[in-house]
Amino acid sequence: QNCLIVACYQGYVDIVIALAQCPHLDVNWQDNEGNTALITAAQAGHITITNYLLNYFPGLDIEKRNVFGFTALMKSAMQGRTECIRALMLAGANVHATDPSRGLTSWEWACYTGRSESAFIMQKLMDRPCPEQFCDQYKPEWPKMKELLAKAAEPKSCLQRITECVRSAVSFRSFRGPEEDGVLDHMVRVTTSLGSPFIALSCRTVCPGSPPSVGKRRLAVQEILRRQRAEQIRSQDKDHVSSYERLFQNSKVTLVRKKRDRRASLQPGSLAVPSVSTVALRKTSLLPLHLLRRSSVRPGFVIPKVRVSKAPAPTYQPESARRRSSAKDDPYLQIPKWRYKELKEERKKAEDVERRRAAEAQKQRQASPARCRT
Repeated sequence: QNCLIVACYQGYVDIVIALAQCPHLDVNWQDNEGNTALITAAQAGHITITNYLLNYFPGLDIEKRNVFGFTALMKSAMQGRTECIRALMLAGANVHATDPSRGLTSWEWACYTGRSESAFIMQKLMDRPCPEQFCDQYKPEWPKMKELLAKAAEPKSCLQRITECVRSAVSFRSFRGPEEDGVLDHMVRVTTSLGSPFIALSCRTVCPGSPPSVGKRRLAVQEILRRQRAEQIRSQDKDHVSSYERLFQNSKVTLVRKKRDRRASLQPGSLAVPSVSTVALRKTSLLPLHLLRRSSVRPGFVIPKVRVSKAPAPTYQPESARRRSSAKDDPYLQIPKWRYKELKEERKKAEDVERRRAAEAQKQRQASPARCRT
């Protein structure tokens, strides 16, 4: 693992932001299991880090797989990370990619693992893949408004009025979800569109003509700014380049040979052997230029003299171990002896002496009757 993978696993947002400034960091580095920083962050559900990786790390490979063949979208679908799923799909992750073991897509993996909310969000994004309000050509008018106003302005018959009165009096009020593509959806689009005052005052869109879409790879901010800068320079210098082309349209380019060195010893033709090229030898030589001979009498290279001498005797003399005379004269620290241990050792020695005396007396008693018999 590298530092970026560890920061994505632990959720250290500040470290990830700081590592984005490192030019030598490989964002697609894989650990022992093949997981990249994006797979680790998406699997852990760190949506801030996932969005930062997708937006500010150029060269990020969204479809990188681990050793099991799972992509970042598959891993987030298995774990039920809905916010990461939405971010990856709008960044251009392939929703039709399958793993090599079971052959299931990310949506099928969400259903297989019981992540119903993740499967619902994925299906909803696939049904409506492009948020058109993020484009500068979006019009905030509600398309159904004219139809509803025309329907409300139509004259109603007596039967229709009676039916509406009975329906309003008898029908029970129950909670119903918002209507698909209804007024609430329209309000969300209007408030999040580029023409909204909230968006126009708080941020500046770098690519208003290319809104995010499911299946379309979204570039990093650095790549988008680099392309915009190149287009601006190309548009500004168009007249400048065309004026130079008109100025030099009848000009010719001639190659001028480089002057030879005035030293004859450095010229290839001055050598005795014509097949040897001094320039080629100088290029292939490992000697520095200040060691090359620049004499016109004997052209060639200076061979440095290397003096080899015997190594001197070692100056290190091992210190002889001194014999310890007594514990009092020993300069080293000794393990302390406790009083109760000393008494215990003295008692044990006394018992050993008494045991030896008893054994000797027993032997003498056994030997005395044998002498009397003889």
